[in-house]
Amino acid sequence: MKGINYWEQFMATGKIEDFLAYKDAVRQEEGEVMETSEEDLDAGGHGSYRDGIKG
Repeated sequence: MKGINYWEQFMATGKIEDFLAYKDAVRQEEGEVMETSEEDLDAGGHGSYRDGIKG
């Protein structure tokens, strides 16, 4: 995780800019995870039944 490097930099400097860089990296990684899991949820599950057909 790139965020670990940002965190270590923040801990060394204590600068707000370094903390914000860390938070941005974490948010980007969480966003990538969310995009992946949303794709997994839409793995052909819809459209199994046509309108009016009961299964």
